[in-house]
Amino acid sequence: MSYRKMAFPNRARRRWRSGVTFIEMMVVLAILVTLAAIAMEKFGGAIRNANENSTRSKLGSLRSALAIYYADMEGQYPADLTPMLQPGSKYLTSVMPLYTGTHGKTDAVTYVVAKESTTDTGTWAYVNTVGGANWGTVYIQCTHTDSKGSVWNQY
Repeated sequence: MSYRKMAFPNRARRRWRSGVTFIEMMVVLAILVTLAAIAMEKFGGAIRNANENSTRSKLGSLRSALAIYYADMEGQYPADLTPMLQPGSKYLTSVMPLYTGTHGKTDAVTYVVAKESTTDTGTWAYVNTVGGANWGTVYIQCTHTDSKGSVWNQY
């Protein structure tokens, strides 16, 4: 008989159980939460940038539709945007919603006499005064800045 077997005769051989301890699970969970927090910060900024770029694009589309209407009507802008929004219209199908980080999303249009740089409603603004300096101008009524530091009403 060998010395090893005699030294601890009552000791049974242990079998290691396969599995994960609670501490290991908590470490993995902490790593995943940290990675998720980093990813959310990156994607949160990307979503805001995408919404802002979409608003600038929609402003360009709205201005293009007004320019086409102006050419078709031989130098006349509409008094409001409803003639351009008729079913089957070649100009627009609806007023597109705009997004500003401060005011959120809206598709409201405010009709103004002249372009104002101090009004902060967060809506589209359309200058509908015939013969005025800014007649037919569409802009965003927001005095806040976008993610790049540009004031919304300067677009």
